[in-house]
Amino acid sequence: MKKIAFLSFIVLLAVFALVSQGQSKTKNYYSGDAISFNNEVYVASTNTGSLEVLKLEDKELQTLVKVKALDTRLGSRDNFYGAKFSEEDGQLFVYAVSGFNLYKYQISGNQVQEIVKKTNSYWEWYTQIDKFGDNIVTISDKGVKVWNTKLMDVVDAYSFTNKQNPYNIHADNGLYIFNIQDNYLYVFNRETREVSAKIALNYKNNTDNHRVYQDESGFVYLADDYYFKKFDLSGHLLGSFEHVDYQGYDVSASGYNDYVYFSNGFGVVKLGKNTMKLADSQETLNLAGARGWAMGLKAVYAKGDKVVVFNNSSILVLDENLNKLADYQMTEDAEDAPAENLYLNLDHNSGAAAASVKLSGGGYLSNENLKIYFAGIETDGKADSRGRFTQTLTVPDVKPERVDIKVNGVASKLTYSIDFRIAE
Repeated sequence: MKKIAFLSFIVLLAVFALVSQGQSKTKNYYSGDAISFNNEVYVASTNTGSLEVLKLEDKELQTLVKVKALDTRLGSRDNFYGAKFSEEDGQLFVYAVSGFNLYKYQISGNQVQEIVKKTNSYWEWYTQIDKFGDNIVTISDKGVKVWNTKLMDVVDAYSFTNKQNPYNIHADNGLYIFNIQDNYLYVFNRETREVSAKIALNYKNNTDNHRVYQDESGFVYLADDYYFKKFDLSGHLLGSFEHVDYQGYDVSASGYNDYVYFSNGFGVVKLGKNTMKLADSQETLNLAGARGWAMGLKAVYAKGDKVVVFNNSSILVLDENLNKLADYQMTEDAEDAPAENLYLNLDHNSGAAAASVKLSGGGYLSNENLKIYFAGIETDGKADSRGRFTQTLTVPDVKPERVDIKVNGVASKLTYSIDFRIAE
């Protein structure tokens, strides 16, 4: 068993200094999301300011997209502040928020395409995004808004806020919303629209990222800075496990077995949900190079549990025995990112075989190589220094029908398509 070592106070201070250093050229991975879709693991984070979507392939985390948001009113790039996966009607999407904007991207294979952008007109600055049951939720200092994923409309709202750290508002089903704030866990009942329980906790720094996990039986699990705890919805303590005396962050379970995982900086601990006894543990301080510090955590099931750990300088994927499967290292702040949102235009939207059509677009990386697909015919293209391009294409000699013209960025993995009708 890979027991997490009880390190000395000096080592603890050294590690914490590495985590907190302000002069580093790198940022920290401390939160994000993961999902198992068709038995494949996808990971998303916005901690660099970009929306990063990764996929686990052959024990490596491969980048599918890394893109910044665009503030069209100011003509400048903006940071993303949260991302959440959603499986809808057999398709995979990732939602992200940036300022006043809610984005929806579709993931198909290794391609990521923006399909919806909703900008609010009431100056509400979104600070986090989550999914409560079947609905996407945006979180701001004005409260919680619940969105219908098909129509992308707000269907409900609650004046339930955490201005210190909106990340700490979370739910694992449709009825209860949880908030960790000021050393308390607040249980908010969506039916009665009021706090139904207030449970005392023990954090040295209660503004850090902290989350709970609620299982299918309604029991609530969380880690404060001394114990991992199990409660019922009335706040009765049902079990506890004493862990390393510094710090409780995140907790998750795949739902396919009787285990739950939590992070406490030093690493990840696996417990039996019913017994609250130690099943395994793994120190992550140096599991993927220096500056490891296990914070955000998400467990998913894909041919066994996969535990995704946002580990400060890296993102880790562990198996159900907490052995490392893959890691993804943080890159420097100087990022290559598109200067605008993706778009495509045609000089005309229909034409017969052998006719010429002019395709233009933008939103790709500076000087990026492009792959253009027109009814299955592949053509090479290249973006200019602004990420824009213009290309003359020949209509393929295929049967008359509506087809897509798709443009893929080779380096960025960004993709966008436009409809064209091949005439007789």
